[in-house]
Amino acid sequence: MEKVILKSSTPIDYVIPFVDCSDENWLVEYKKHVSGPSGWSNNATRFRDWETLRYQLRSIERYMPWIRNIYLVMSISETQIPKWLNTEHERVHIVWDWEIVPREYLPIFNSNVIDLYIPCIEGLSERYLYACDDYIVMREQKPENFFTKDGIRLRVGLCLFGSDTYAQTIYNSDKLICPQYVIERKDGYYLLPYCNHAVVPHLKTENQIALIEYKTEIETSLSRFREGKNLTWIIYPLCLMKKGLLQKGNVVTNYNALIDENSIRNLNFKDCDVIVLNDEYQDDFEKGKAMLINRLEEVLPGKSEFEK
Repeated sequence: MEKVILKSSTPIDYVIPFVDCSDENWLVEYKKHVSGPSGWSNNATRFRDWETLRYQLRSIERYMPWIRNIYLVMSISETQIPKWLNTEHERVHIVWDWEIVPREYLPIFNSNVIDLYIPCIEGLSERYLYACDDYIVMREQKPENFFTKDGIRLRVGLCLFGSDTYAQTIYNSDKLICPQYVIERKDGYYLLPYCNHAVVPHLKTENQIALIEYKTEIETSLSRFREGKNLTWIIYPLCLMKKGLLQKGNVVTNYNALIDENSIRNLNFKDCDVIVLNDEYQDDFEKGKAMLINRLEEVLPGKSEFEK
């Protein structure tokens, strides 16, 4: 494949994976395939719907009006589609995992696998952004915050990781693409190249090149549920970094672990470009969800065009 030179007018799409574990059809398939006690990475509660997607779409409409299409990647059945979502909107596209993921791993409960095959989405623009449904944009963004003429802007630095499943997948990916930057520490800790909780810009053609170049390693890493052998999407920006197509970004992310009611009360939506609301909740989920929705309504009131 030839190198793609991007023009300022090149369209930019936004890709969001979405899952709701309260959906009975999803739960039936999950219980059918899960075996024994599941760890934190694969527990069904990891897939709870806080309705952050609604506010993410509002934030895209308000602060990133230049986004062309929004692709929502889902699994199992149409009962996963939120009832409030305007699926008739010309810019909203539902992508089913079976359209992109190798069929032998379906149904899939592993975002690592889905992420690797995002470049296979039919119709996806050459430039695209990727973020989970709990990433909400909090102030105006421009395309040049994420993309250069022929590359991307992203904060990649050395982050400290332990030895859990998630860390192992980052280690595998870094070791494959840029082993010279992997620093081993005592007691099983590593300093690894990573972009911690970011809306990640991608170049489709370059990612497709990586899919071909590392085809064997990627296919060997696949599994229905998260496992320590997995690779992750980080291989794509790392490949760009190797080619000199990655520049340091300046988008500021405010990461928040939703642990209890106080963590919701104390959310600070100011002084950041993107706020991340990660589910680690231990209190009453429905009560916490109602509290969070009230907080989000304060900063992003009113329906977007993507809502019915």
